[in-house]
Amino acid sequence: MKGDWKKWLLTGLMLTAPAASAATVWEPRLRISAEERYDDDLRLGGADATGGQLMTKLSPRVGVQGRDGRLDLNSFYAADVLMRHGSGKVTLDHRGGLELRHLLSRRLRVDSNVRVFRVTDPMSLPRDGLARSTSPTFYTQARVGLTGRATDRMDVRVGYGLEAVRILEDGQKAGYAHTPSLELMYRTTRRLTLGMEYRYQGFLYDNELSQSHGVAGTLRYRLTRPTTFIARAGPVRYLAPTGEEGGWVPRVNLELAREGELFDLGVAVGHDLVGASGFANALWADYATVSLARRFNHQLSAFGAASFFRNGRAPGRDWSTFSSTPLVSQGYAVGGGVEYRFSRQVAAQGAVDRIAQVGVADSAGVAGDLTRNVFAVRLIVTAW
Repeated sequence: MKGDWKKWLLTGLMLTAPAASAATVWEPRLRISAEERYDDDLRLGGADATGGQLMTKLSPRVGVQGRDGRLDLNSFYAADVLMRHGSGKVTLDHRGGLELRHLLSRRLRVDSNVRVFRVTDPMSLPRDGLARSTSPTFYTQARVGLTGRATDRMDVRVGYGLEAVRILEDGQKAGYAHTPSLELMYRTTRRLTLGMEYRYQGFLYDNELSQSHGVAGTLRYRLTRPTTFIARAGPVRYLAPTGEEGGWVPRVNLELAREGELFDLGVAVGHDLVGASGFANALWADYATVSLARRFNHQLSAFGAASFFRNGRAPGRDWSTFSSTPLVSQGYAVGGGVEYRFSRQVAAQGAVDRIAQVGVADSAGVAGDLTRNVFAVRLIVTAW
């Protein structure tokens, strides 16, 4: 015991010692995308629309990147101008984002990710199930985490997540989901990592608050150098607003990710409790996604993605049945395309997408069957 103070002193010095740093390099970024598309969604053309329309979409994107030995920062703002040739209607959407990864010391790391959207087409949002009408929608998602290496094998992570959604219609309220969490991860071998997580969720909509408390076990296994499998599962206790029924909801998430030189693959399936939908306090959600990319050479590549979701009222009624009911909404999206790079600065793409949402429950407006097909060709120029 006499020499223990030396061990703890050394641990404290390693925890607070700054990581190696160098001069930060800041680089501006500018990318412009010009797209011609055909969209057969009649709602996008207004009341006088008689069929699908040809549309021109221009998307300038500006940003700043900063890097050094400890910092990796990437920020951007993009404007999407959509001009409909048939109806003459012009809309303007806004997107912005910030990704940050910073080594505070040899054992402490902070990372954050913020995305903000203000769109006239809610089906363009990155989260399925938010398109309950064709009204403009505001959506933001933010995550921040602090990871500390407690021992050579164990990491401790404290995180916080925020989601906010508002359908921009008269009388609609904003919905929020606050998600703090605490996670312990232990590397048992070079390939296998096991963990435990506690997660709190606070759902706020229309001045009503519901909450959940959940614990989950995590398994992360590296199948090969580029391929990792992650499984997370556990129970969630849902506490509904006063006068409503609470209950238990299972939480399951399975992921497979591969990032290789010529082929990328991502697969995720699961069931969880979600909020910030813009029309309800909290929902259960079934989801499945698949994305892939294949690079044939340094010029030609192909990409594709598919997703499916089902949402219902929390705490979990009807979650195990796969038939449409008045309380369950569901939808899917599938698409793919090819890209040809003429140079590092110029690329051309062709893409086809089909997006569908049916079985709307507790709708913010009369949405009906939101189904559409989109055919697009685009030119992407990266100026710097």
